[in-house]
Amino acid sequence: MIAWKHLRRTVISERVMILKLAGKDLIVMGAGIAGILAAIAAPRRGLDVLLVERNGSVGDLSTAGLCSPFIRFWLGNESFVSRIFKEVLYGLHRRGGLLRGSFDLEILKMIYLEKLKKAGVVLAFRSIPVKLISAGGFMKQISLLVPSVNLRSK
Repeated sequence: MIAWKHLRRTVISERVMILKLAGKDLIVMGAGIAGILAAIAAPRRGLDVLLVERNGSVGDLSTAGLCSPFIRFWLGNESFVSRIFKEVLYGLHRRGGLLRGSFDLEILKMIYLEKLKKAGVVLAFRSIPVKLISAGGFMKQISLLVPSVNLRSK
């Protein structure tokens, strides 16, 4: 999760602000299955990662949309999935979240979040990229439109 107090921020209104982040090796846009797997794999290769998600949770269609990512992924003895996906499957099985013909979406979210945290990935939920500054083909800074963390109910 983002440590909000350590970031440069510009408050646009009582409900919205722009955060400016720098110093990440890789920014992954979207916390669907592909984004999650990329964000987990990159730190294993020494990269510092920011995962930006417009919604408030991980998994996208596999959790919020209830579209099972667990379709047949093998042919004979050959598997077509990555090691990280196998780790997710094992986590679901170990916790009783891999059900016959289905899965427990809350356990799946929990496993995704645990793996991202263990990998050291910084997560930015409910965030919309509004500006990217690059130089020489590399990202130098990203500005995200996010809900204000100081919202007050009336």
